[in-house]
Amino acid sequence: MKNIYRIFILLLLVSAILAPTSAYASGFEDDKVIFGSNYTLQAGETLNGDLVVFGGNVTLEESSTVNGDTVVFGGNVTSKGTINGNLVALGGFVVLGDDTLIQGDLTVVGSSFEQSPGAVITGNIVTEENIPFEFELPENGLLGGDFSLPRFKQLPFVSTSWFFIRILIWTGLAVLIGLFIQDQAAVINQSAFGEPVMSFVVGLGIVVLAPFVFLALLVTILLSPVSLVGIFALIAAWVLGLVSLSIEVGRKLAQALNKTLPVPLLAGMGMFILTLFFNGFSHVVPCVGWLPKFILGIWVIGAVILTRFGTSAYPEAKDQPAEEVIPETSPIRAIPEAFPGIDEFNATKAALDLAETEGLDLSTISGSGAGGRITLNDVRKAIKNR
Repeated sequence: MKNIYRIFILLLLVSAILAPTSAYASGFEDDKVIFGSNYTLQAGETLNGDLVVFGGNVTLEESSTVNGDTVVFGGNVTSKGTINGNLVALGGFVVLGDDTLIQGDLTVVGSSFEQSPGAVITGNIVTEENIPFEFELPENGLLGGDFSLPRFKQLPFVSTSWFFIRILIWTGLAVLIGLFIQDQAAVINQSAFGEPVMSFVVGLGIVVLAPFVFLALLVTILLSPVSLVGIFALIAAWVLGLVSLSIEVGRKLAQALNKTLPVPLLAGMGMFILTLFFNGFSHVVPCVGWLPKFILGIWVIGAVILTRFGTSAYPEAKDQPAEEVIPETSPIRAIPEAFPGIDEFNATKAALDLAETEGLDLSTISGSGAGGRITLNDVRKAIKNR
């Protein structure tokens, strides 16, 4: 069972994908972590590292080798190859072909498996059915005889299974909520990351004052329904903030992997990482392990309240005064000093422009147009004859 602890530690370290550079620097260059996709190790190929797949099927073809542990969440496993480590499956179906060799333990939780006669497992096979329990006799003889009800041992495996079941429940909830809050999540994340201090202060104030306000409303019969609505609203703000943050974490992860994924899947991936990290931290550090989760909850609640449950941005964009629009005017044509009254001549614009360019005095030209108007041809003739 010691190998199971090593797998558990590996899964905790997967949360380091929040900071991908640190994870790779820790020696995960050869490990393969896949979200929402199937994985096939072709015949004769070798994977030098651990294989972790979330929400996808794994196929190990004949003569393929995994030099590490294989962990599959919510997917099927079909193996005809060699696993030089442990195989852990949570949910799904495991099929071990005749050529399968597992140099470690086989652990299936919420799964079923089928083992061919030629498949070899050198370690233990751990399932829900073979979890041992012991019988103890109470000192006082509860039923008046020398027998008692069976009592389960407090095995690390049992608590670890429940640990991952809770994570999967939160992951499914995030996927479901992520279908409906795509726009609200963007607004909440903008406030949470743009105004983190204000979000935390508002969340802390609400968490501190809310119990007193709800208690005061509960003692009043007429206002007691309001207190219940307030309690549900506070819980909804907490869940909405966590799912919104999960979407952002999933988006960062997808960018690191150069993937484009739908928002519900981003929410599930992000929630899995967040719950894995924070719940794992509370198990590793029992005394103050609750503190990071408490701070995270306060932060996201504040962001949700500031944005009115994601319906309005914070800080709100101030209305900018409309700039005065000055209508464009046609530039005034400069008139040479030599012809101070040129704009008073009865001439066409083309004639005026040509006369100005050629330096011709329009007063010396007789117009041939209607009403004695000077035309372009009149100017051309004057230029030719001068």
